[in-house]
Parts: sequence; structure tokens; C-alpha cells
Amino acid sequence: MVVKNCSSKTYFTKNRLITVWLIIFLFGSMSLLAGCSTKVDIKTLIKSRLSGDNEMNAAVTVVDNFFKFLIAGNTDKAYSLISSKDKKSHNPDDFKKELKNVTEIVEIEINWVEVKNNIANVGIDLTDNYDDEEKVYKDLIVSLVKEEDGNWKINFWD
Repeated sequence: MVVKNCSSKTYFTKNRLITVWLIIFLFGSMSLLAGCSTKVDIKTLIKSRLSGDNEMNAAVTVVDNFFKFLIAGNTDKAYSLISSKDKKSHNPDDFKKELKNVTEIVEIEINWVEVKNNIANVGIDLTDNYDDEEKVYKDLIVSLVKEEDGNWKINFWD
């Protein structure tokens, strides 16, 4: 039978090692638990990002439809996409008078969109035709407001 001599130094070193591993384990466990709340925050962030994308897409659709109606000459449908605030101060005849001196819009290209709460800005390039010559207006900003019913409408006069 062999008896090993366990010195107090070896015993102390083993206890220190076990204590260090225990501390590492505890901190590791706490970081995993903290990771759970981080995952919830990431999930919330992704969800808000996706809803933000939906808002951006909705604003872009309104701008695109507005100019499609103008290009097609359908001013009544274009007027329907104007904010209720603008409609209170201007009627459809005012809208048509405003567009009377506008040159022929050929196309628009949507470059970017930014949504902050209930305001959206859409950056476009607009190509028009005047005297059989096309001209491109770059970096125009179309402003929209989110109405109480949740729909985006164009700030035409403001």
C-alpha cells in the first residue's frame, strides 16, 4: 500500500484551481443569461426593422402611385394621395391649376427613403419633357405624412 503525502501547498493549489474554475463557470453562466436578454433585444430590433421596412415600402408606393397618376393624366387619383391638411386648404381645382404649368413628367426614379415616426421623405430623380427635350432633376425630396388612419399621404403644398 502506497500512501501519498498531500502537502498543504498542493491542497491549496487544487482548491485555488477549483475556485477559479467555479468563478469562470459562474461568470459564463451569467453571460449566457445576459445573452438571453440580448436575444430578446435583437428580436425586438429585427421586428422593428421589419416594420420600418413596411413603412418605407408603403411610403415609396404612395410616391410611385402619385407620379404614375400624374404621368397618366389622372389628377383626381393623384389628388386623393395628398394629405388631408392640404385638402382642407386646397380643392381639386387648385391642384389642377397648380399642375397646369408643370411640364410633362416622363418618369421618376426612387433613390432612397427615410421614415421617422409619422414623417417620411423619399428622394427621387424626375425626368420631364419640355419642347421635345428631356431634362432630369436630381435629388428631389417628396415629403409624406402618416395620417390618423395609418396611410401615408403627400405633403403637396407644405
